[in-house]
Amino acid sequence: MSNHPLPRPATTPYAPAAQPVAAPLTGPVQLHAELAAHHQAQAETVVWVPDATGRMVPVPRSHADALIAAVPATIPRDLTPQPLVDSRAQVILAAGIGTGAAAAGIGYGLGQVIAPLAAVASSGGLWALALLAVIGTAARRTPTRTTTTHTTHITNHVNARWWGRAGAETRTR
Repeated sequence: MSNHPLPRPATTPYAPAAQPVAAPLTGPVQLHAELAAHHQAQAETVVWVPDATGRMVPVPRSHADALIAAVPATIPRDLTPQPLVDSRAQVILAAGIGTGAAAAGIGYGLGQVIAPLAAVASSGGLWALALLAVIGTAARRTPTRTTTTHTTHITNHVNARWWGRAGAETRTR
């Protein structure tokens, strides 16, 4: 129903409607764009998004899209498994271990060759000294002749006792 004071004249479908006399309008004025925005805001869906403190707040969908566009999307990470040790580090480590093993092998081999030579030289020198000492003492010794008519017999008698104790007795005849 309109607040127009004059009644509307009856019109035929083919005849143009007569223009009523306009009365002065009073009250707030609402523009067409404001009315469309008001209807759009009422018809727009509301989504819940977290605010800065972590609480969920209602936001119109258009504002939420603007917020999502303002936050840059995170780049997906590459989650393929990586080797535990870098391949270049593995090569360097293997070269060092191989060189160390080769050096240890050469050192061990040289030790096995040199050790008997050192042993022969040192023990050979000791044997030579021992031989000279025997020859020297044999040359200085003069043979002596002794005759004995007396024979000595020694008898040892061991008495076993308890707890691992023993008594010994020696007799000479």
